[in-house]
Amino acid sequence: MPRMLLLLLLMPILTHPAAARGVATDLRLLGYSLIPSPQQTQLSGREIYLDASWQVASELVPNHVARRRLEEGLRTLHGLELSGQGKNRILLRIQKDAVPSGPRDEARPQAYALRLAPQRIEVVGNGDPGVFYGVQSLLQLLRSRGGRGWSLPEGTITDWPSLELRFLHWDTKHHQDRLETLRRFIDWAAFFKANAIGFEIEDKYEYPRHPVIGAPGAFTKSEIQQLTAYALERYIQLVPQIQSPAHMAYVLKHEEFRHLQADRSNYQACLCSEEALRLMQDMYQDMIEATPGVEYFHVSTDEVYFAGICPQCQVKRPYNNENRSLAWLEFVQRMHAWLAERNRKMLCWVEYPLLTEHIQQLPKGLINGVITLGNDDRWVEGFKERSIPSLIYSSQQGSELLFPNYFSSDVLYRERPIRGSLDQAAITIRNLSNGPAVTIGTYAAAWDDSGLHNELFWLGWATVTQYGWSADSPSPEQSVADFMDVFYGPGNQDLIEIYRTLMEGARFYEENLDQVPATRLKPTYGSWAGKGRDTTRIDLTLEPPPLPFSYDETLVSGTRFTQRYARALEQAGDVRRRLELAIGTLQGKLGPQTRNPYNVEVLLSIAGFEKHFVDMLLDLAQVERSLRNASHALSEEKQSETLGALVRAHQIVRGILAERAAMWENLKTVWEKSRFEKGRSVAGRQFVHVLDDLKDHHADRRPGLDYMLEPLENIGLEKWNSELAAFIRTFAQSRGLGVPKM
Repeated sequence: MPRMLLLLLLMPILTHPAAARGVATDLRLLGYSLIPSPQQTQLSGREIYLDASWQVASELVPNHVARRRLEEGLRTLHGLELSGQGKNRILLRIQKDAVPSGPRDEARPQAYALRLAPQRIEVVGNGDPGVFYGVQSLLQLLRSRGGRGWSLPEGTITDWPSLELRFLHWDTKHHQDRLETLRRFIDWAAFFKANAIGFEIEDKYEYPRHPVIGAPGAFTKSEIQQLTAYALERYIQLVPQIQSPAHMAYVLKHEEFRHLQADRSNYQACLCSEEALRLMQDMYQDMIEATPGVEYFHVSTDEVYFAGICPQCQVKRPYNNENRSLAWLEFVQRMHAWLAERNRKMLCWVEYPLLTEHIQQLPKGLINGVITLGNDDRWVEGFKERSIPSLIYSSQQGSELLFPNYFSSDVLYRERPIRGSLDQAAITIRNLSNGPAVTIGTYAAAWDDSGLHNELFWLGWATVTQYGWSADSPSPEQSVADFMDVFYGPGNQDLIEIYRTLMEGARFYEENLDQVPATRLKPTYGSWAGKGRDTTRIDLTLEPPPLPFSYDETLVSGTRFTQRYARALEQAGDVRRRLELAIGTLQGKLGPQTRNPYNVEVLLSIAGFEKHFVDMLLDLAQVERSLRNASHALSEEKQSETLGALVRAHQIVRGILAERAAMWENLKTVWEKSRFEKGRSVAGRQFVHVLDDLKDHHADRRPGLDYMLEPLENIGLEKWNSELAAFIRTFAQSRGLGVPKM
């Protein structure tokens, strides 16, 4: 059936406000991608075309960011420079009632209408953010048609966000991005219509009142002010998110503040210390001054497991469940009042240890940063009665190594099949935004605990923002396909399989490493369950093949490695094949033909790391076979063959180490294009590295980026190969054979 006839027959279906799971939206059926998916579309099924002769006619104030974004986006995304010599026009304007119904009052200025006709395109916003978002949609929809110019679907798009706030989470506890990276991130956040960023900056700010807190080379006040202004111009609030009073090792590790620790743990500050409370307020004030024009402040209150445990607090009241809740509550009440005096709306994680019966004592005007499907009904009702709105929380990255768990899979993670975070985000946001809870936004969390590169988070950030904008459409599968089109350029859906390959390769890596006690490290203070519980830290490693030894004219070697890792070795060939295909595909996407080619470089660096691990497994199995061959040869008194087999084993391990070094040099080079050297020293100041007394973040194991290599280095192949070389020399000398070069 001809494409146009098919589209015309489908027209009764193509006009709709939402799409059920598995049903493509009308834009997608016409071959266009837009993320977030719009609320309403009325499309004719035909296309309009534009070329360089079109002109921009703006009724906006001079130098408005929407016009600048249109012209810059046409040039950088589409290679299109408008000459303005023709009669056809793109009109930009603001009209308060452009979208009269649909959006909530708070989100009304963000609404826009996009009217696409053969000789005239109108981008009309209810307010400044709306016309800016309309331009972003126009840029996403535009498609190159070769010699025919560029096309758009004919019709009208009427759009607004379901929720007024759409947060992305920048967690920089274990790395520091370059400023140009953060500006690029702001540009792409705006492209996906995010309008707030929770900037968990930790020690990457200079804190003028207490400069010892800032890591060497931390951002200055002027730099953050410039970044804040850059974000605000693009209708994004750069919201300070200061980990306090827990997760404060970045502060309490310093000698100057050690006396403020709760119960001698650098994890948490004492809530009964006036000095500790004033220190936190000083940090807040420093960040308020660095982010002028921002309405919000995120105090965190994340995982305050031990509120009231310090001796000073226990003088006031005993440490128990009720008093722990009250200690947390008093901290929130105090900080809320302090921030209100400075015209900042306070966000925090309202969670454990707060008890349900204490919700009614929360300060009015507080914003809860974390509501999920797991929240108790009484909890939700308590917020409602207290008029405390919430952000719908969706974590796109927790503590996984190398790559996020985006997709549902039968591949095991921590002994369970993976429930993909993208599907969970869609389900969570749809249910909660249509449920009884008072929700005003979404929060797309991506934690830096295991040190993943922030480039890996864009799919998760965009997905959560998608459903914060239009909760009921499209399906998660279409949202992923739309993301690939928008982020990498049209026609890049093959990257979906690449992402899945990298995710499953990461799980193959993590799940096939042994967990052993990290006895070389200090025990932890405890766990979420209490002080002194589960205090042993974990090392990840592999047990290499057993070294050979001689006994009674025999060479003793075993098959312990191939037996121990039989399941991994059985899967390794298929994993390597998929990674090789992924690497080949990614190599083909480098260069100016792909949007975000640096992101592709990062994906390649992860694929290279994963492939090295798979190759190492297979090579170590070959090492064990060589050692067994040496044993068999000696039993047949073939001493030269024995020596040759031993040398081959040594050469294989030497090759593993050389490949690791090359892989690592490439990864480090790629990652440091967008971020500074981890744990760097600047102007004579040394980075202070002290392990968190409670949390055992993978990325905190070492001050440098080489924490990623720790599991591989724990195997001890350098020492193993050195000992094998010594054995080979002794074996050769004792039998009068020439000692081989190694």
